[in-house]
Amino acid sequence: MAADNARNPNADDAAPAESGGNLLVSSAIIAVICGAAAFGVVYFLAPSGESESAACAVTTHAEGPPPLASADTGYVELEDMLITVGDGANARYVKVNAVVMTPAAEVEAVQAASPMLQDAFLTYLRAIDVSDFEAEAFYPDLKEQLSRRAELVLGAERARGVLITEFMLR
Repeated sequence: MAADNARNPNADDAAPAESGGNLLVSSAIIAVICGAAAFGVVYFLAPSGESESAACAVTTHAEGPPPLASADTGYVELEDMLITVGDGANARYVKVNAVVMTPAAEVEAVQAASPMLQDAFLTYLRAIDVSDFEAEAFYPDLKEQLSRRAELVLGAERARGVLITEFMLR
C-alpha cells in the first residue's frame, strides 16, 4: 500500500472527489426527475383550455332553491316564550321570540295555528338540559328543531322556516 501511495501521492484526495462528483450527478438526476414529475402533474391534471372557455361563455343562471325573503313570504310572529330549565339552584330562564315564515296567502292560517306551534316549541324547549343551551352548536340545532316542529304542525307547504328574533338565557 505504501508503494501505491508513493506512485500516486494524491490517491487519498481522489476518492473524496469521486464521491463528491457522484453526489453532484445524483442530485442533478433527482432534480431532472422531480422537474419532469411536476411538469407531468401540471400537464395531465390541469383542466383543458376548451372546458374553461366553454364554462366562461355560458351565462345561465344557477338553479337553486327560491330565495327565502321574497315578496310572497309572510311572517307570523309568535308570542314570547319564557320557560324555566333546570332544578333548584341550577334553575335558569330561557326567553325565545320566534317568527314563522310562510307563503303570504297562508298568514291567516298560520296565525290560527299559533297556539299549536307554541305548544310544540315549548314542549321541545322544556326537554332540553341547561348544558345544551350553553353549547356552541346549540343555536343552529335550535332553529332546525323549531323548523321541523313548524312543518309537523303546519305542513311543509306552509312552513318555510323559523326565525329566532330573541334568545335569552338567564
